[in-house]
Formats: sequence, C-alpha cells, structure tokens
Amino acid sequence: MDTSARAMPSHAQSLTRSTIGALLATGSEFVTLPVLVHVLHVAPVISYAAVQFVATIISFLLNKYWAFNARNVGRLSGQTLRYAIVFGGSLALNTGLSSLGSYRLHLQPVLAFAIAQVIVYLSWNYPMNRYFVFRRPTTVGVMRAGEFPTA
Repeated sequence: MDTSARAMPSHAQSLTRSTIGALLATGSEFVTLPVLVHVLHVAPVISYAAVQFVATIISFLLNKYWAFNARNVGRLSGQTLRYAIVFGGSLALNTGLSSLGSYRLHLQPVLAFAIAQVIVYLSWNYPMNRYFVFRRPTTVGVMRAGEFPTA
C-alpha cells in the first residue's frame, strides 16, 4: 500500500465531482448508443449492454482518479471488484425502483427511471463509492464494542 495516499476529499468536493463524472458517463451512453445502433447497425440489445460497460469504465476512472482522489489508495483489482458489486446493486435498485414507480405508482417510465436514478445515486452509489470502493485505510487500531476514542 502506498503511504503517499492523500486524504479523502470533502463530501462537497467528492459529491460534486462524482456527480459530474456520472453525468459525463451518462452523456457518453447517449452519444455512443445512436452510433452503435444507427451507424454501425449493432443490435439494440447488444448496444444497450455495450454503452453500460463503457459508461461504467468512464465512471470508475473519473471516480478513482478525480472525484475520490484515490490514485494511490488500495489495489486496482480490489477496487474494480468492489465497483462491480456496487454496479450490480445499482442495477437491481434502479430496475426495482423504476418498476415500482411505473407499475405501482403509475408514473411515466422515464419519470420513474429519473427519480430512481437520483435516489439510488444519492443513497447507494455515492456512499458505496466513498466508503466501500475507494475507502481509505484506517490509521488507528480497531475499536472494540463499548470503546470510545480518546483525545
């Protein structure tokens, strides 16, 4: 582990940067999808999956190297595995909440999807990236139940 790792950026800074990264990744999906489907004539179902992978890679790289300043934190292989777990949870939550919104609450599908995206990003993706994927190693010993930090 590299000891030159910088401290985690503030919540305001990492949330802002992570959100910008997510918007850039989403934008890449909307740019790439029509090219795959209409120009390269790739089947839509394959195109949907392809743009998800491209956006996930973009998002991972922007989060690691910019939003969470984790260039020298942890191992790339571990972060990649943890990021895949977060992506899987995000996929399940977005699908479930979007379905709940459209089928049970009778919202328009795009509105239900947009609401789900915001909820999942703020309550799952961002916290999991900050505290699980790009977490910083602790510099103090592990506290036991009932112990409190001393000044």
